[in-house]
This record gives sequence, structure tokens and C-alpha cells, in this order.
Amino acid sequence: MNALPASRQDQERSAAVPETLLHEYRARTPRSAAAFQRAAAVLPGGETRFITYYPPYPVILAEGHGSRLYDVDGIEYLDLVNNYTSLVHGNAYEPAMQAAAAVLSSGPVFPSPHELQWHLAELLVSRIPSVQRVRFTNSGTEASVLAARLARRATRRARLLLFDGAYHGSAPPLLAGDPDVVTVPYNDLDATAKALTGDIAAVFAEPFLGAAGVIPAQPGFLSAVADLARERGALFVLDEVQSLRNAVGGEQGRLGLRPDLTVMGKVIGGGMPIGAIGGSEELMRLTAATTEGNLAHSGTFNGHLTAAAAGAVTLRHLDAGAIDRLDRAACRLADAITTAAAEAGIAASVTRAGSILNLHLAATAPLDAEQARAAATPALAALHVALLLDGVYTTPRGMINLSTALDADDLERAAQAYAHAFQRLADADIPTLSR
Repeated sequence: MNALPASRQDQERSAAVPETLLHEYRARTPRSAAAFQRAAAVLPGGETRFITYYPPYPVILAEGHGSRLYDVDGIEYLDLVNNYTSLVHGNAYEPAMQAAAAVLSSGPVFPSPHELQWHLAELLVSRIPSVQRVRFTNSGTEASVLAARLARRATRRARLLLFDGAYHGSAPPLLAGDPDVVTVPYNDLDATAKALTGDIAAVFAEPFLGAAGVIPAQPGFLSAVADLARERGALFVLDEVQSLRNAVGGEQGRLGLRPDLTVMGKVIGGGMPIGAIGGSEELMRLTAATTEGNLAHSGTFNGHLTAAAAGAVTLRHLDAGAIDRLDRAACRLADAITTAAAEAGIAASVTRAGSILNLHLAATAPLDAEQARAAATPALAALHVALLLDGVYTTPRGMINLSTALDADDLERAAQAYAHAFQRLADADIPTLSR
């Protein structure tokens, strides 16, 4: 059953999925199909978060615990998404959930500062050397917007420089096509230097292109970009919404960067909605109510106390040892996936940044978003369905996010599922699959 008319993109994706897989998927998930049909009657597209949709209809999840997810049909999945990097300790992480629940009995939000807010801020300041002051928002998108506003106020300039394929949220002014946004290819220093003119307020960068395929920065690229920005009077803003989980001090510590502003979210909320920006005391002072001519910033739920409590616990448990274990697990899984693809005769590569990975059905890993788009194939949709049928929940675009809840047996199960899925694709002889 299809709840919605298929778009051209849906048709291309579905056409790449062998009918045997689609038939098995539909037979296995009738309650998900019915639930999605009901959702489509009141939610445009049947969803309220674009990324959660894939044809013929998404699995409708009901609950999650640790490394496991369960859908409305009662099917168990190994979770390799972890809500797109935010659940670094897995689903319903008990210490974080207990901390959040404890807040509810005394009130989760007040019209005043609260100790849980500055406790989380103190933790971030202690972990990230470039961050001396923190201001909270409700999401990474809101944090990016605040960073853009602050950069414009501090520099008295209007335009922003972004990298093609980067994702800094879903709101202006950080969208490609905005008249005040200049976009250049990632890992292209010459193009960056040419575009970094005197009207640029800030360069926004990720330590790796997350949404474009987890494409790491080439050695020295980001430090050179930061130097260029400062030479030309612009701020260097590092978006660590995803990447903060990859080191105690974020990717900036590992890469030797000291951004003017850091954008944060996801992991710092422990599974609750949150965002934040951090920077020097001098720069962040512009947002203070006590500063004359300040940049006004408010929000009813900024620094929500459930997020502050759960986030602090999550970060305390994400120490160097936990991060090292995640990195080693990600390295092993990446090797297992590429080996399995080769054994099935399928061209594949895996890009990786810490415990965040992306599978590309191409022999050569992309270096920028244009290369990633060129390598994209509808065959990824077939792989995604095959993995779901093997009880592994991952992303349609090939992104993988590990959690500390995964053990050695889980990783072996994931590796076997990829091997089986690759073989199913090879046997189906999909035209868009590279050999």
C-alpha cells in the first residue's frame, strides 16, 4: 500500500528496489503501512521531518532501548542511526532519562535562569577551549541562526560564506540560494579565498560535510580557512552539532582549531531538543541583556531543563575512553562493509569521521558534495530495504552513527547484515549498481 502519490524521485528509488524486496517489505510491515496512511491524512507527506520519509513508506518506530529499536509490527532492529548522531549512548539511555525525569517533578521550565543551565554551560566551557560563554537555543537550526545574527552584528557585514553540501539547519539565512549566502566547494581553498570578500560576515564550516556524505576536511584546509577569514575581518564559525561527539573538546580540539563561534546541538541534550552557541566572553557579551545596544535573543524554552539535565549526564559519560571505543568500532565496521562489498563484486567506499560513517556505492570516496552527488545511485534505496529486512535500521543515504550501547556481537550482526544485503543486490543485478 502507498499512502501518497509517488514523486519522480520516489519512482527512481522504488524502481531500483527489486520487486522481491518490496514485496517482502510490505508483507513484513502491514501495521507501518496502515500507520503511515493515517499520518498522511493529517501530516503533509505523512511526516513532520523530511528526512524520515523513504518509499514505499517508512517503518513506524514505537520504542527504543539501548542498541535496539522496535516498530509497530513488533519487529526488532539494530539501531545504526541513533537519531542522526544525537543518541551517542543509544536509545532511552537510563542515566540521562532519569536526570530528565527528575526535573519534571519540580518544574521543567521557568522564566528565570536555572542552575541546570549553567551546570551544562560550565561543562561545555571546561571541555572546549574556544568556548568561554554559552547561550542556549532549542535546536541546532536556531543556534546557527543566532550565530549568523551575532556575526553580522559583530562585523557590521551582511553576507555569509557556506560550503556546498553543508547543513546548518533549515531556516534562513543559512540556506543555499539566499541572496546573502555565497557557496563554494568544500576542500577548495582557492575558491574560498576568491569568495571571501570584504562583505562576508562569517564563514560557516563543518569539520566534515555531514549531510553531503560525511566527507572529511583535507589536512590543513579548515585551519587555512580560519586564517583567511580572520585576515579579511570575518568570523570563523565551526558547526559542531554532529561532530562534538568525536572528541572530548569536539573536532576542533582534534584538528587544532579555535573558532570564533562554535555551534552545538544534538548530543549536548542527551536526547532532548537543544542547541547552543559558544565563543569568547567579548563576542558573546553582545547577546547579554546587560550590554548596551545588545543583540536581543530570547526564547520561551531556551535551555530547557530536561535537556540541560540529560545533556550534562550524557557528556560526563562521553569521556576519552568511550570516544576511543566508538572510533575503534567505527573503523572495524567500515572495514567489514567495504570487504563485504568487494566479496559481492560491488564497488563501495566508506567515509568516516570518528563514529560517524557514510557508505558510498562508488569505488572512490568523494572529496566534496559535487562528487558525492555524482556518485549517488538509486541502488542505495535497495540496500536500505535489504538491511531493514535483515533487522538493521540505517539511513537511506548510507549514513551510519554508532552508539556506546553497541557491543561486539552487535557489530558482527551489522557486518553480516551488510554482507547479506550486498549479496542480495548482486544477485538482483540492479542496473544502477556499480561493479
